[in-house]
Amino acid sequence: MSRSGVNYERELVRRAWDEGFFALRAGGSGSGTSAYPKPDLLIFRPGGIIDVVQVKTTRRERLRLGPGAWASEVLIARRLRELGFKARVWLFIRMRGGRRAEEAMIRLDGHENDVLIVERRAGGSLTFKWGSGEAGKKAGARG
Repeated sequence: MSRSGVNYERELVRRAWDEGFFALRAGGSGSGTSAYPKPDLLIFRPGGIIDVVQVKTTRRERLRLGPGAWASEVLIARRLRELGFKARVWLFIRMRGGRRAEEAMIRLDGHENDVLIVERRAGGSLTFKWGSGEAGKKAGARG
């Protein structure tokens, strides 16, 4: 992962802690160095909710991601649910370029096998749509 990707993950952990949650970043996640799945981030929230997060950063204006991009996070969430936790799977994305970076938090639950297309519009905002034919949504939506 790029230095900016690692820095973004660290920033997200700090934000979670500042909001009163417990958060962990898994160093080396996605590098293929472990026999077990490792998420980029785990964020523990009140009520036994655990957010399992895949983090992506890019300078590209358009990004296409498939199920392989979040396969580890889906497996981890499935295991956590088997253990009685309320696990949610998220993609946190930062698209850099232009005047400033734009961020989106996209809920992946229910889209585990879909293809996601994220685009940065001329005005800088991010939009996304699912390859399953679901109408595009404004990025940043948490549902």
